[in-house]
Formats: sequence, C-alpha cells, structure tokens
Amino acid sequence: MATFELPVIAATLIGISAAVHFVRKRRLEKRINDVRIAELEESISSLTAQLEDTRLRLDRLQIIDPLTELTNRRGLEIVLGREVNRAQRNGSQIVAVLLNCDDFKKINESLGHAVGDVALREMVDRIVTTLRPSDYVARIGGDEFVILLTDTLFAEAKLIAERVRLSVAESPIRNSNDNIYMTASLGVAILPYEISSVEELLSMTRHAMKESKVAGKNRVSEGLVAVSRNGQGISPEASDIVEVLRKGECFRCAKHPIIRLSDEVQVGYELLIRGPIGPFQMPYDFFRIAIESNILTRVDLRCMKTCIAAAQYLERGSKFDVNIFPSTIIDTPIDRLIEMFPLDKNLGTFCVEISEQQFIGDPSYLKEHVAALKKAGVQVAIDDVGFGRSSLESLILLEPDVVKVDIKYVAGIAMDVQKQRLLRRLIGVVDALGAELVAEGVETREDMEVIKSMGVEYAQGYLWGYPAEVKLPNSAVSLEPNK
Repeated sequence: MATFELPVIAATLIGISAAVHFVRKRRLEKRINDVRIAELEESISSLTAQLEDTRLRLDRLQIIDPLTELTNRRGLEIVLGREVNRAQRNGSQIVAVLLNCDDFKKINESLGHAVGDVALREMVDRIVTTLRPSDYVARIGGDEFVILLTDTLFAEAKLIAERVRLSVAESPIRNSNDNIYMTASLGVAILPYEISSVEELLSMTRHAMKESKVAGKNRVSEGLVAVSRNGQGISPEASDIVEVLRKGECFRCAKHPIIRLSDEVQVGYELLIRGPIGPFQMPYDFFRIAIESNILTRVDLRCMKTCIAAAQYLERGSKFDVNIFPSTIIDTPIDRLIEMFPLDKNLGTFCVEISEQQFIGDPSYLKEHVAALKKAGVQVAIDDVGFGRSSLESLILLEPDVVKVDIKYVAGIAMDVQKQRLLRRLIGVVDALGAELVAEGVETREDMEVIKSMGVEYAQGYLWGYPAEVKLPNSAVSLEPNK
C-alpha cells in the first residue's frame, strides 16, 4: 500500500468513528428527551388528578359537616328537594325525624368540648349503623340532627325512630376517664309534597320533639298525622308479634341474584327472609323483638329453614346463600345445624352467611363450628366486611370460603378514589386466603365496571333486580332436621 494512502484511510476511520459517535449521541439525547417527556406527561396527569380531587373535596366541604362528616343543613336542602320530587312522581311517602340529645350541655360543661365532640361522633356512628342504606341523616347544628326516611310508612318510621333511640341509649360511651351516658328525644312527622325548605321540616318536627322532652326525655313522639296516606294504621302490639314469631308460620323468603361479572350470568341467589306483612316484615325489626323476647335462636333457625326450603323451588345446581346469627351457630348443636341442609347435593351449593357486624368480641369462638360446616360441604361467608382491624382478624381466624364486601364500601365506588384504594387492598387479602369475593350493593354500571376491572368475580345489587318473593307451599317448612 502506498504511503500516501495511509493518511486517507486514517482520516476516513476518524470520520466514521465521529459519525458513529454523533449518531449514538443523538439517539441517547432522544431517549433522554423521551423519558423527560413521559415524566412531564405523567406529572401533568398527576397534577390534573390532584386538582380534580381538590375540586371534589371543596364541593363536598360545602355540604358536609366537618365534625361528624354528615350532610350539613345546605346538603339537607339539596337532598330534601330531590327526594320530595321523587316521592311525588312515585306516589311514595317521606317521613322526617328530628333528634335532639338530652342534656348534652352538661357533657360539654363537665368534661369539655373535646370530649363532647367525641361523644357526638360516637352517637352519630350508632345512628348511621341503625338506619337503612336509603335513609339520610344530617347535622343541622349543635346536638340536633334530622333523619330523612324515604318511601316509608308512618308506622315503619316510628319503629325506625325507636331503634335509633335504643341505639343511642344502648350502652355508655367510654373515653379514657369516664363513661358518658347519652339519650335522645325524637319527633316524627310525615312531610307533605309541597314542603320546600329545611325550616318547614323543622317546624313540623320540632313540636313533636319538644313533646318528648316534656314527657321525660329519651322517647319518641309523633307530630301531625298518625296514619299513613294509604290508610294503613299503626303497627300491631309487640306482644302480638312475639306470639306470631314464636309460632313461626309468618316467614317468607325473597331471592336476590348473585352475578358473575365476567359475563353477567346469574350463578345463584342470596335468600333473604321477610316477616309478617306490615311494619315488622323487615329482618331488623322482627329480630330486635326476638332478641328482647329471648326467642332469637328459634326465630333464626325458622328463618334459615324457610330459606333452605325455598331453594328447592329454584334452579337446581345454583348457589344459595342463607343468613344466620353467630349466636345461633353457638346455641345450636353443630350436628343438628348441619342436618338442616338437604342431603341431595345435586340441589346446589349452600353457603352460610355470618355478618361481621354481629360478632361479639374475638370471633375465634366460631372457629370450630365454621370448620365443621365447611367439612360437611356447607360453605361459609363473612358478610358486611369493612376495612377495619376486626375485619382482618375475622378473615384470618375463620378462613371463610366467601367474603362479602359491605355495601357502603361499594356504592359510588366509581367516583370515590379512597374506596377504590381500600377495595384493592381487601382483594389482596382475600386472594391470599383463597376465598371468593362478592361485592354487595352494586346499583350502577359505572360501579360495576370499576369493581370488575379490579378483578372482583361476583356481585349483587339492584342493578340486576330487586329481591323477589319465592312462593312456598304452607307445608314446606319444618323445624325438624332432615333425616
């Protein structure tokens, strides 16, 4: 090779090396820019979400009482207008309850306002857990609250008000140094369709509430009318209801579908119990009477048998969920309880639902009974599961086959980031236990799509229909176990 060619080759190599370096540098710069752009886009998206979350919070603060997190007076105005319009369209009835704490001023003066605030929050928790999902409760100032009962007969409203009164006075509220005893006086009144403001509502209920105060406090008084618009009278005496419950011939079963979310196919039913037609037909009402009359176990077993009998008139091969009190499981010999379920396994799969809200203290006392039910082929579900420490203990101790998420953590989840975050955590726990997860209270397709996207397999709710009564022959139910 000629000597003069060497510089040319060297220059060419240097040029190629420089070009390669330049291309690599440009590619690296492009990758860095792409990363920076992605980071900026993610940051903008995060800031946009934070701004929207802040806006929603500000909107919520305008209608929410900061101490109790209940609807405030302004929020109640909105709810009242909406529900009165709905009642007028449907021809239904709205009843208002005004609740005022008895001698609450003494608590503030003797223990301080901080303790008074704690007592108020505890009392609110008791009120809210006593009410139905369709009811509203608002704080309108100080220690005064309004409960709005939609689509409710007057006799039913008085029973609900009585439940609230009992719940408030049920047991002392404990703080670090004292037991705080609280009671409340309540006034109940039917609202006319022409009502247009909270002030009118208060004028209609305040007189009845004051009657409760004058009569000795810690009681319920009624205002305006004592008969509902459809002419139905006041409920029968509790003593008559006790005898009806004791005989056990009054119970009816309603079926509510359980849906597989992947294809929205019905895979089973939750079998719900109903009492005698009238103001005592809902379980909360007649079970409270059964508890007070010391006949809960008998009534609960009769209810369970009614639901099991109803399953025999539904689609074979379905899954059937029946509810039972933890105390009934303990009070009934486990062999006899198991014998109440049909021997025909082709009928379908039965699942016993135990509400977490009914546990008394440490649920480990149920562990052996739950294990026996599962061994016999009866599945066990923990119902009304929330997100507190007690929920985790219950799930770990009892190892249920099914976990049912409480409606208050499902309804409206599409618009609630906090609920979504909590549900994801619960899904992780349930998956680790190898249990099925059922979301209760699904009422909108938006909520359904959110829980489905999270991997929840099954759901229940009004989106797929309301509970429908199962017609049973009169001879279908017996308290004797299956032979």
